Amino acid sequence: MRKGILKSFLSSGLQAISVQVLGVLFIAIVAKFLSKEAFGIVQAANAMAMFITTLLSFGLEQVVVRRIAASSTSDWAAAAFLFHNLVGSVIALGLTVLAAQILPDPESIMYYLPLFFAAQAVMFLVTPLKQFLNAKHIFTPYGVIAIFSNTLKIVLALVLYSRNGLSIMAAGYILLGCAFLEIFTLLIYIRTKTSFRFTFRLSAYRKLIRESMPQYLSAVFDSSLSRLDIILLGFIGASFAATADYGIAYRAYEMARLPIVIIAPVILNIFARAMASGGKISIEVQAEVKTLYTIEIFFAMLIPLVLNILWSPVLNIVFDNKYGSSNAPEFLILSVCIPLHFFINLMWTICFSARKYKKTATITMFSALINLVLNIVLIKYWGGLGAAIAYLLTTLFQAAAYYLVVNRHMMHIPLDVLFRFLAAAALSYIGVQWLNLNTVLEIVIAVTLYFAINLATGWINRAHFKNIRTYLQK
Repeated sequence: MRKGILKSFLSSGLQAISVQVLGVLFIAIVAKFLSKEAFGIVQAANAMAMFITTLLSFGLEQVVVRRIAASSTSDWAAAAFLFHNLVGSVIALGLTVLAAQILPDPESIMYYLPLFFAAQAVMFLVTPLKQFLNAKHIFTPYGVIAIFSNTLKIVLALVLYSRNGLSIMAAGYILLGCAFLEIFTLLIYIRTKTSFRFTFRLSAYRKLIRESMPQYLSAVFDSSLSRLDIILLGFIGASFAATADYGIAYRAYEMARLPIVIIAPVILNIFARAMASGGKISIEVQAEVKTLYTIEIFFAMLIPLVLNILWSPVLNIVFDNKYGSSNAPEFLILSVCIPLHFFINLMWTICFSARKYKKTATITMFSALINLVLNIVLIKYWGGLGAAIAYLLTTLFQAAAYYLVVNRHMMHIPLDVLFRFLAAAALSYIGVQWLNLNTVLEIVIAVTLYFAINLATGWINRAHFKNIRTYLQK
């Protein structure tokens, strides 16, 4: 009997909550107790470290997941990925240490990069092991490990702050120590509870590299969409304080995308199996995709609607007016991208499961280039706000490009669904802005109005929820 999809969503959600929510809480503590300039350096150094690990990945991550999910004889791919990550991380760590020695300025990103890269490199080694479990639909073990690890980060940060010991270096050492904790505990579980073997075959590794190379450019450029803006903010005229403002808004935006993180690995595994025999989408699967798409976008629009009402009142209190009203415009612009990324994720999953690697790589490459140019131009004049505008314009380009590929080569997706729900959410948000009521009351009225508009127009109905429930129970 197939494992229930709903159970997989819940198990995947455990990982997402531990990594995203608890991780953001740790970042929020660091942001609250460090100066804007210091926190800006943390954000930029960490973004740079994550971008380096993406450069090292060669696009293997998603290919490994697809191989293991589609075939029970492809477990070797995870071992090959682990070996690849270990060698690449050691070489890159040596280069970052050398760069820090050449540029020993404590006010620069390079000074702190080796420490933050070391932490990301250890997490890079965790990735193949985690992806091996995910492909087997074994989500819970790493979720438990990550919850403990990220909770420990929060506790350590609070303890250090209480002793006046929280600094940029301290934040880096907390990340590094908890990363080691995760990989050691995960290795113990995998060796004792699964069939994973650390067997490396050079010929198989070469085959994996060849398969992943078209995806490599896609992975690099995709990472640049979420990293280069933060890195560039510190280098082309914006201060580290502006980097901190934008970094907080972007972190909140990433957490708001949590449902995508939960859904993505499960949907990818399902599509990989459904399309393993030739990339064709049956009429039945097309109907399920359209139902999933409608429900996803309907609920996705609620996220920016609610969060923009909460943003300034809540963050002004939590951060003592350091963040909140000061970066509300950045978050408003970024939040518009949330439902668009639900749309993009579904389109990308269809393309990737059908092995349209070159098309996804091309879209991502052009998106990253557009984003880079827009950032260079807009950050110079508008700082973090310019970075947010660049990200929104790039996201719109991505959504349009993926839609054209899927619509032309695989199946028709009703684009009007996206615009209808967007209009309903915009009307609901604008409507409550005139009322000047209590924040909680504004949320209740806005959400009620959003539901009322969509139910009254028939854009969403009982049949949609009934169909998706049936799908989840398969």
